[in-house]
Amino acid sequence: MSLKPYSVRVVIALVISGWLAGSAATTAQAASAEQIESSLRKGVEYVYKQQTKTGHWELTEARTGPGANSSFNDNDAGQDTGAAQWTGRTALAVYALLAAGEKPQDPRIQQAVEFMLKNDTNGVYALGLRCQVWMLMPQSAKIKAAMVKDAHLLGTSMRTEGNAKGMYNYVPGAGKSYSHSRSQYAVLGMWAAAQTGMEVPDAYWRTVEEGWIRNQTPDGGWSYKNLADDKNPHPATVGMTAVGVATLFITQDQLRPGEGISCKGNPTSAAIEKGLAWITKNSDRFAVSDRSDRNYPYPSLYAVERIGVASGLSYFGTVNWFEKGADFLLKEQGNDGEWDRGKFAFPNTCFAMLFLAKGRAPVVISKLKYTDAAGKEGNWNQRPRDAANLARWIGKTLERDLSFQIVSLDAPMGDLLESPILYVTGNEVLNFSADSKAKLKRYMESGGLVLANSDCGAIAFAGSIKKLAAELFPDYEFAETPKDDLIYTSNYPAAKWKSKPSMLRLSNGARPLMLLIPQADAGRAWQTRDVRMKNELFELGADVLLFATDNKKLRYRGSRFFVPEDPSIKPATTIEVARLKYAGVWDPEPAGWVRLNNLMSKKDSIGLSMKTAELGKDQIGSAKIAHLTGSFDYKFTPPQIAELQKFVADGGTLIIDATGGGSKAATSMEVMLAAVFPDGKPQLLPPEHPLFSAGGAAKDEIAYRSYAIKNGVGQTNAPRLQGITVNGRLAVIYSREDLSVGLVGQDVDGIIGYTPATATKLMTRILRFAAGK
Repeated sequence: MSLKPYSVRVVIALVISGWLAGSAATTAQAASAEQIESSLRKGVEYVYKQQTKTGHWELTEARTGPGANSSFNDNDAGQDTGAAQWTGRTALAVYALLAAGEKPQDPRIQQAVEFMLKNDTNGVYALGLRCQVWMLMPQSAKIKAAMVKDAHLLGTSMRTEGNAKGMYNYVPGAGKSYSHSRSQYAVLGMWAAAQTGMEVPDAYWRTVEEGWIRNQTPDGGWSYKNLADDKNPHPATVGMTAVGVATLFITQDQLRPGEGISCKGNPTSAAIEKGLAWITKNSDRFAVSDRSDRNYPYPSLYAVERIGVASGLSYFGTVNWFEKGADFLLKEQGNDGEWDRGKFAFPNTCFAMLFLAKGRAPVVISKLKYTDAAGKEGNWNQRPRDAANLARWIGKTLERDLSFQIVSLDAPMGDLLESPILYVTGNEVLNFSADSKAKLKRYMESGGLVLANSDCGAIAFAGSIKKLAAELFPDYEFAETPKDDLIYTSNYPAAKWKSKPSMLRLSNGARPLMLLIPQADAGRAWQTRDVRMKNELFELGADVLLFATDNKKLRYRGSRFFVPEDPSIKPATTIEVARLKYAGVWDPEPAGWVRLNNLMSKKDSIGLSMKTAELGKDQIGSAKIAHLTGSFDYKFTPPQIAELQKFVADGGTLIIDATGGGSKAATSMEVMLAAVFPDGKPQLLPPEHPLFSAGGAAKDEIAYRSYAIKNGVGQTNAPRLQGITVNGRLAVIYSREDLSVGLVGQDVDGIIGYTPATATKLMTRILRFAAGK
């Protein structure tokens, strides 16, 4: 039986139902990134405290025998370390510590690794976990040899007959028994070996795949073993079902990287879809203290993390799996950093750490699942593992776990912006609904970057992307990305590529909003993992990500810069601001002010009442604060200059910044200021100026973006705001360095200005100072 590449066609409908439920689709009190980090640190400390003086975590100092039987299972992994699973507890501890961010060079880790190198095992659990450790260690000759040895033993230990075919027992040759629990660790070990470059025969993966499909229950789940082989049949569980689906993702990756590349529509997998549907239906059964038959909460969470990361789904129905699991774990953690009690505390603490550490991996690319205006599904997933493989390759080069996700334009904006890149791919003409177009535009304005790939170099798809861009952003045009652009020069220089793929860019003058790969078909290379022949396309994907995140400023899952509106908040006071419009690109970052309003309402109980006033048309009205910005050069007209003079003379405060910090926009603003104030020139405001402590708060450290520092701006933490005093008051506040992109909140390269946090604080201070609040 074969398994076709995976499509989330069925399950995605269940996921969207969660998104459409709005606030019901998230937990009431999601754990913050800071809380998760603190919890992990406590877990790390607890695990280290269990390490013996001789450097391991075994319960005895010597192996007591070969041990055919073992109590090393999903609940008490590593208890029988004196026999079959010798070194297993140590492997589990080191694996959890490395996943949590501990360095392989740490002397405690080194001591444990040396212990494993010197002590063999034949236990399947121990071997599988050891291979996970070998994969995460620097690939020295000794580590590589250990991986080959352990993986070879795993590969030759697989059952070959009956319903056990493709499965594993505790140790090689010990009777005919097997279980899905034991088998999952063997597959994980072999997958780790494959990821380090060891060749695992396709026949192995086919046998594994056929075995897991054969043992799937009729309703789509997996139990402890095939029901026909179980004298006391156990029900399907969340843990075993998640293991089954995750295993099929692995076999799909290994067996069919080349399928789905011929642009004939989205391939499907009945077994994976049935398994995901089962998980969705039973999502209330994980992250709960349920110890019913064969239900082990902590190992189940580790399995759920694997399926969540592998599938790219953030939700199972209305349940955000990571938020729910993290909330459960933070609630259940003991005072010493442990999870669970008694003899189970150690292994379950390791499983909890693996869930938190691997589950929180930054989501670096979101793949868009889309339909046309009539609701018909498009060819969005012809290469079902392209985004996953790219994220994995970049993660390997950066030496950290990274993940991808699948999203729909029905998702909340915060979910869309979980990753900096929205990947849109296909080979047909796009025909989005009006609502979808509006959502896509809002995504880009809110800091997101759309990366479009034309599958098979389809002209129809590329043309429709260009048409869509012209409709959404009529002031901007697609142009070839210059070869000296930062995207191509900051990390993986395009000058070294054997071929230079075309990539078109749509920019607001400060940052790119859309990128289009019209012909090179990067998705095909990513799907097939063709790093050897198409290395430049992997490096291009990494270049785009690193540019979009200002060089590795990757946020953990759940750590979001997007600030949604909270209708329940009623600000105590309001500041009226006129946004000044002119014939040029006057508002390149509109979402920045929306975010600032939501932040100030929440933190300061100050709302912003914003109006658009066309400059030179006497529309400013009663507003006493006006903001002027732009990202391109513009020549202001005499009526516009006259209105600015009158506005300031009447007591108004003018706030000006150059969006992106570009020299053209800054020069235009400075020419305009010289015309408005011929007798006054902007002067640098001293750090002790009252503006910088407006609102009674202490002065904050000023931080600049990396690109600004590279260009000689922000060498110190002093602010660079300038001002013009009129009739004894600060009437003009001018920033040659960017504030507007900063207000959006997303880190991005190529901006000469302040970090998003600093830009937001500075604009808040400016408004409070100008309004006397």
